[in-house]
Order: sequence, then C-alpha cells, then structure tokens
Amino acid sequence: MFEQSMRVTGEALDAVRLDAYDAMTPAEQIAACESLARLEARVKAHQLAAAAAADRSKAASTVGATSTGAMLAGAFGGDPLAAGRLVKQAKKIESVSATKDALAKGEVTLAQAELIADKLKALPSEPSPAQREGCETQLLDDAKKMSLKDLSRRADRITETFAPDDVDAHEDETIRNRETEALKKSYFWMADRKDGTYKGEFVIPEAQGEMLKNCLEALNAPQVKKAEDDPALAVLDDKPSYGQQMAVAFMTLIEHLPGDKLPDVAGVGVTVTVNIDLKSLIDGIKAGTLSTGCRISATEVRRLACEQGLLPMVFNGKPLPVDCGREQRLFNRAQRRAAERRDRGCTFPGCDRPPAWCVGHHARKRWADGGATDLKDIVLICAHHHRVVHAQDWDIEFASDGYPDYIPPASLDPRRRPLRNSRFRADVAAA
Repeated sequence: MFEQSMRVTGEALDAVRLDAYDAMTPAEQIAACESLARLEARVKAHQLAAAAAADRSKAASTVGATSTGAMLAGAFGGDPLAAGRLVKQAKKIESVSATKDALAKGEVTLAQAELIADKLKALPSEPSPAQREGCETQLLDDAKKMSLKDLSRRADRITETFAPDDVDAHEDETIRNRETEALKKSYFWMADRKDGTYKGEFVIPEAQGEMLKNCLEALNAPQVKKAEDDPALAVLDDKPSYGQQMAVAFMTLIEHLPGDKLPDVAGVGVTVTVNIDLKSLIDGIKAGTLSTGCRISATEVRRLACEQGLLPMVFNGKPLPVDCGREQRLFNRAQRRAAERRDRGCTFPGCDRPPAWCVGHHARKRWADGGATDLKDIVLICAHHHRVVHAQDWDIEFASDGYPDYIPPASLDPRRRPLRNSRFRADVAAA
C-alpha cells in the first residue's frame, strides 16, 4: 500500500515538467509556489513520522547503524547533520498531536510546528491537558494568518487563554529569561586582514540587533565616530570574557547612536521608540514594545527610558500635537511616532517592512484632493506598496477598532472584501 502510494505520488510529480512554470501567468506561479510549499509540509510530516517510528522500533540496529541519525545519514543525501536534526524534529513534533496533524494537512510549516511545540513545552504552572490543548488550538489558528516572527511574539502571551491575570507577568519573565540567555550568548570580534579591510563577527540580543539594523538601513556607508564615554562592561555571574565585553561595548554604541543626526527617512530621523503606559513603567512588571514590534522586559524598558537617542512614548502623559489640518502636506514627527506605535510598520496586508522603511500616507482623502494632514488620516506604508495602492486604486478604510483595512480593486476581487495586515500587537491583545 505504501509503495503504491509513493509510486502514484511520484508519477503525479513526473507529469509536471519543470519548465511548465514558465508558461504560467504570474497569478498561477504564485498559486503554484504556495501549493508546493503546502505539499512540502505534508511530505515533511510523513518523513518525521517515519523517522520517529524507526527510532521507536530501533530499526537502526537491524542494519548495524549506531543510531537512527546514523542510519538516515547513510541513506539518501548522506548528510549527518541533517539526519540528526531530522530525528530531533521528529521527537519534538511527536509531542504535539494536533500540530502534527496540521503539518500533515499542509496547514502549517515545519518551522511553525516546531515553534508551537517549543512554546507548549515551556508553558508555566503545569497547565491541565485541556488548557494545553486550548493553547495549541489557538496557536494553530494564529499560524494561519501570522508570520513566524509574529507567531513567536504572540506565543509569548499564550497563557492568556487559561491565566489572563498572570499573562503580563509571564510574558515579562519569558522575555527577561530570553534576554539573559541572549546576553550569555553574545560575543564580538574583529581583526585587521592586512589588506586595507577589517573582518569581524558578533552575536547580540534581538532588541539591540533591531536598533542597529534600523540605523544601518538609513545609511549608505558607516560613519560612526568614536564614542565620548567608555562602554560599560557586562555584569555577569562570572568574569566576562573579552568577547562578552566587546559585545556589551557594541550594544552601548548602538544605544547611543545619534538617531536625530542620521539621514531622514520620509522626513523623520531614524528613532526607535519604547512604548509602555505610565503605570506599567512605574510598577515595572509589564513588558514594553519597540517601534519595530520587538518586545522587551520591564527592566530593559526602565533602563532604555533613561538613555539618550531613545524616545520613551509614555501614555496618559502630556498630549502630542497630532493634528495639522491643511497647514502642511507632510506628517510631522509626533504624528509619525503615534502612527508607528499603532501600525508597527507597513500596513499593507502581508507586508513586514519596519516603520523606518515607510512613508505617511493620507488614507481617507489624498492631500492633493483636499485631504487633511491629521493623525486620523495617516497610515504607514512602504514605498513599494505605496506605489501599488496608487497604481491599482486600492481604497483604505478605518475599522471600528481604529486600524486600517485595505479594499482591493474590483479587478483583483470583484467582491472587494477588506484585507488587513495581521501583524501581532501584544498591547492590543492584552487590552
């Protein structure tokens, strides 16, 4: 039965020539890519199930192999690292039955399945089977509409499905532990190659990495001058190594880059905001959010809020001047910051471009047609999708929750059903 099924599957693939994709329309090519990705997920589910079964039956011993990984490495591909990784993935996916089934149906990717398995394993307080099942069901539903990164951020708050009162504290603890581990993994080195160039390598935590990426993308070439203050050393349990000291020095440099002196993007200097409400900043128990969407612990928020070059956006404080009417065409800095806090990046459905790549678009009525430059009119949109919206006549409407929905032209969807960027926003989920 199995061999017959594999033969039929092989014959079906043989029937599709590799050059057939060149004859397809762009829409058909896009659909083919997604269909093949789902087929790949389904095949991977069977590959993992077969590897797990072979491991349980100790099939490796029947061919003289020392382990399942060694047995697989001696078969097709001959890659020991890939074989070992496959066995680990198989064991991990075996523990989440609903996720394993979803992978077999092509509803999630292997990366999404592994993430869900890892997050369920890390659930605190030994949840009941029903609570664990509820978390898995919710994450599988979220996986259908979120990117892998957004799914990871959403999974940090999955305990709200069974312990809503403790979700903020749990998320903050999760992020704080991740930051601690990230610091331990951090290192830096650079060396003169004696040919007029330097080479190096570093590993730094996600928050500082996104700050650096946000700044470097606005520059054509590095123009960093010597810092005025000596970089702080890492505070670790053991004496820090040279690599750890250099990693912390690099992080300090990143945090003190003069964001207001870097080249402007869409009329606004490159600045990363730290968003948190005033009570949480004082209490110090709730995680905050960078304007890029990166979540950081309350401890890190309080530290960064004191640093120059970072803009703490604390709510319940003094109102920002966000309405300009017809007096100016471009949105001002305060309006941009408020829009970054709401949108987290390009609002076009499916786009993951960060705020620094975006322009402020008059969503309700174009400025040239009499629109006003007010906060209620702005949406962030990257340059590419800005051109798409204008060229294809997409409409933008604000839903009752204040977030923008994109209405495709009738040529793409005759029913013109609203679409939305499903970027995960932890502060919205917690509201």
